[in-house]
Amino acid sequence: MQLRAYKYRIYPTFDQRRTLDRNFGAVRFLWNQLVANFNSYGTDEHIKNMSEVQVKAENKWLKECISYGIQQKRMDFYETLKQFFNKKRKTKSGAPKFKKRGISRDSLRIPGQALGFNKACNFEASTIKIPKMKPIKIVYDREFKGELRSATISKTKSGEYYVSILVQEEIKAMPKTGKDIGIDLGINHLAILSDGTKFTNPKYFCKTQAKLKKMQQHLSRKTKGSKRRELARLKVARLYEKITRQRNWYYHQVSNHIVTNYDSIFIEDLAVKNMIKNRKLSKSIGDVSWSTLVGMVEYKSDWYGKEVCKVNRFFASSKTCSSCDHKLETLDLGTREWTCPSCCTTHDRDINAAKNVYKEGMKNFHGLLSEELPDYNRGEDVRPDYFLRRKKSADLVEATSKTMEFNRLHEHV
Repeated sequence: MQLRAYKYRIYPTFDQRRTLDRNFGAVRFLWNQLVANFNSYGTDEHIKNMSEVQVKAENKWLKECISYGIQQKRMDFYETLKQFFNKKRKTKSGAPKFKKRGISRDSLRIPGQALGFNKACNFEASTIKIPKMKPIKIVYDREFKGELRSATISKTKSGEYYVSILVQEEIKAMPKTGKDIGIDLGINHLAILSDGTKFTNPKYFCKTQAKLKKMQQHLSRKTKGSKRRELARLKVARLYEKITRQRNWYYHQVSNHIVTNYDSIFIEDLAVKNMIKNRKLSKSIGDVSWSTLVGMVEYKSDWYGKEVCKVNRFFASSKTCSSCDHKLETLDLGTREWTCPSCCTTHDRDINAAKNVYKEGMKNFHGLLSEELPDYNRGEDVRPDYFLRRKKSADLVEATSKTMEFNRLHEHV
């Protein structure tokens, strides 16, 4: 059983929108109170003594809001503190910060127990029932099958409302293809596979940049607090959301192709935070959004029984010859093709890097040497150690089951 989220668009009425906005403000107010108390003392021991009950006692208007959402926000705050004080994390988590109205994302999470699990969603009537509210109209593009664990209601900058339903269900694994692939991420092309396949980088932000610039100029001229400024802000927000949807749609197609056709996927572990500091490439790196694509490949591989392995970021994949393993001393970023001085092989920079990522991944994670790769790619009986161990364990399980079946049939003879 695995967790999967289904996101749907909801259309609340005017009164329902006011109720949801009031609940968004309530959970934001509680969060800010907990952050203020944390900043006062500075240790998590004092925070544990504070609960939403104390905040409700001082602010009685919170009792009119959904109590489940407020309780969940308090638990989320404690989990944030737990990660902040966790010294074993690879990437350090920052201290909790205040959330400002209109800037922070408005959301409200309600556990499945409060919703009555699957009773909250009515597919026939196209409605969803939230505590202390009448059924809200919802648009279903597909129905989910499984146990509802939680529902997160969110509001975008453009004023659209969505609900993300977390469901625990059984996801069938995809059939094995027997193919492995190495992936090199780039800017000119989004992803380059070791078999020569290249996925173009659509550059949605760069293409919309001129239109976005005019909209932001119009927004800057409007008087703060006026209706025209709010209309201009909505136009900018809708354009940003359009760019995000276009990028996500394309990345879903690419990730589906990769996960469906390959079993082991090797990707270079890039330090995007350090790379984006380059002022000449920061806009292009932010537009290509490698982390979004890698994240999609990772969770889909986890769903469908595939494997994602990350190669060390310090591995010189571009400067190493994939044919003879000769390593260049320097290689400029503008050089897209180069010839190996040792074996005189002309390489495409990106395809060569993808092949090296594939070789390094097979070596580190599967124990397969470079000289064994040609036989392995031809499908010959050359397999890594873990394949041999898996085969031996499968034979042992099969022999044990046959012995148990034989004993069961002949125990009364």
